Amino acid sequence: MRGLVLILLALGFALGPGVDALRPWQGPGPHHAAADGGDGGDGGDGGDGGDGGDGGDGGDGDGSDGSDGSDGSDGDDGGDDGNGDDGSGDDDGDDGDDDGDDDDGGPSAGGGGDAGDRGYIAGEIVALGQPTLGPRARAALRAAGFRVIAEHRLGSVGGTLVRLSVPHGLDEDGALSAARTAVPGQAFDLNHLYGPTGAGCEGDACWGAQAIGMQILPESACGRGAPIAIIDTPVDAGHPALRDARVTVQNFLSDGARPSGEAHGTAIAALLVGRATPGAKPLAPGARLLAAGAFRSIEGRSLADAVAVLRSIDWALGEGARVIAMSFEGAPNATLAAAVKAVERTGASLVAAAGNGGPDAGPAYPAAYPEVLAVTAVDRRLRPYNRGTRGAYVEIAAPGVGIVSADGGGGSRRWSGSSFAVPFVAAALLRARAETRGDAYAARRLLAGAARDLGAPGRDFIYGHGLLQVPGDRCS
Repeated sequence: MRGLVLILLALGFALGPGVDALRPWQGPGPHHAAADGGDGGDGGDGGDGGDGGDGGDGGDGDGSDGSDGSDGSDGDDGGDDGNGDDGSGDDDGDDGDDDGDDDDGGPSAGGGGDAGDRGYIAGEIVALGQPTLGPRARAALRAAGFRVIAEHRLGSVGGTLVRLSVPHGLDEDGALSAARTAVPGQAFDLNHLYGPTGAGCEGDACWGAQAIGMQILPESACGRGAPIAIIDTPVDAGHPALRDARVTVQNFLSDGARPSGEAHGTAIAALLVGRATPGAKPLAPGARLLAAGAFRSIEGRSLADAVAVLRSIDWALGEGARVIAMSFEGAPNATLAAAVKAVERTGASLVAAAGNGGPDAGPAYPAAYPEVLAVTAVDRRLRPYNRGTRGAYVEIAAPGVGIVSADGGGGSRRWSGSSFAVPFVAAALLRARAETRGDAYAARRLLAGAARDLGAPGRDFIYGHGLLQVPGDRCS
């Protein structure tokens, strides 16, 4: 099989000719260690955090730089030990890292190296067609040296994914140019990779639902409504935290691809419909969860390619999901952008992690598309996660630092990153949609209007509209 692959997705509308290849997002790959922060212990060495006596209020230090600046005797964390402000006013709260662990960002860009370092699958590109790749387009691509490898019909989104190998001697950029020349009017792109946006840490803090005023609902409160979907790593439906949950698992990996580990997806699922910790209540009790496994293991890293993401979106829509949660980040992608527009027209709600690339990183996708509600993470003192990506696209903040949920070994641990803020907003969208009779636009406006303003007055690049406040007491 030669090098490059072309994916053609027809969504019922055409993009204009000359769509440029979108640059891969510059960010850390999913398991890259961060330079600052430690795993915590007694909080005594939390950066400059005073004497670190309780690990929670270490003077004016920046506990995220300490080797032991994590859990103190009061259950707070190294990042919380810093300057101790609550994230209000104009302070940007750079030190709001509750755990100091490594976190998962989007794959970095650039040529060479393994797939994660490149930020895309070598030899594959992505395209959008209407409504399928017709005989004339196929003939033009064959004449240019492309070959069909596989096709996937996306009945819910409304199109077809066609994978093509690229002519001998072309690199990815050359293949994109050749494909656009051969079939004008189609949106072509690389098969970008997307990484989960959160990591585990030790501890037993559980504070998120209280911070956003989420009223605990009865066990079956969300059972009569439409299912909620996540696109994530595979989910261990047999995990004790999901024992009584209604979870439908479907994987969307290329033939021969090795699935990634299950910890990240299982943790997200447990927050939404399971028992994240003994005695904990799910954010969407009784809801049916659609768990699309899009992540595979590439050189030991959990990554999802654009094909798997698009197929997962299509499946979730076909199964009736009205809220789709995407706890991952990566590059802008023409076919993903087009799919997101198509989803918006169905009336479904999309919510995604705003990213963990750090304050100076570029936008993270799919969150940065205007049709998607972009979620950033805050710690228990309502300071921004210190590795959170910032920008005009950030719409709302939610708890995402030191969040207790299931791990991959049958137990639980604490997680941090914008990934883990996403379930809080996804569950809030269920309730907001119930309050607005299923109107996705009105539900999104309701959450924006109810948010508790943080940082500079009004919407800002750090918190968006502010801290999520959950409306209503029903979700179906």
